[in-house]
Amino acid sequence: MKDILIVEDGRQERERLHKLFQDAGYSVVACEGVNEAEDCLKRERCRLAVLDIGLNDRSGSYLFNSLIKSQDGCQIIIFTGNPSVHLKQRFLEGGAVDYIVKASPQAKNESFLSRVRELLGEPTKLAVLGIPLEQFLNSCVSESSRELFLDADGEFPPCSNCGSRRYVVTFSQKPQMPPEVEGVCVCESCGSPLDGDIK
Repeated sequence: MKDILIVEDGRQERERLHKLFQDAGYSVVACEGVNEAEDCLKRERCRLAVLDIGLNDRSGSYLFNSLIKSQDGCQIIIFTGNPSVHLKQRFLEGGAVDYIVKASPQAKNESFLSRVRELLGEPTKLAVLGIPLEQFLNSCVSESSRELFLDADGEFPPCSNCGSRRYVVTFSQKPQMPPEVEGVCVCESCGSPLDGDIK
């Protein structure tokens, strides 16, 4: 699970927010439009979405409604250049936690980061050291055995704790007795184990 999903088609703003939140310690993914965000949300959930509504490919309103329906627990900040009071009221009544107008005092780094901290709390540092599962399977596991790690769709199963499909193989959670080395496959986002050990 990522802390923050940014959906913003303006490169400068997207990169500014990504750097701001990542440097503060949050896990962040940034997307240019609705289609890219939808692909991302198939793989991972997020705790907070920062969503522009005037996007190039499709309306951010569409993604807003989709997030409200499908992402339980995901808070949404509307981040837009439109200062309309009526639009703000509509989104806040629809479930957004805030409506921040670009170039306003609330959109400046310090204020924006302060608001995110109010919503998410301080970031938790989770360091899972290991080899990405896909890399491990490709280099160390026979092709026929790789299928044991995949679900019916041919993808890694979603983490039962956070929904992420990204895993690492770590060898730091078990005592090692060479020549046999044992590892554990854990979720990259939350550290929960994938069923089954790696030997």
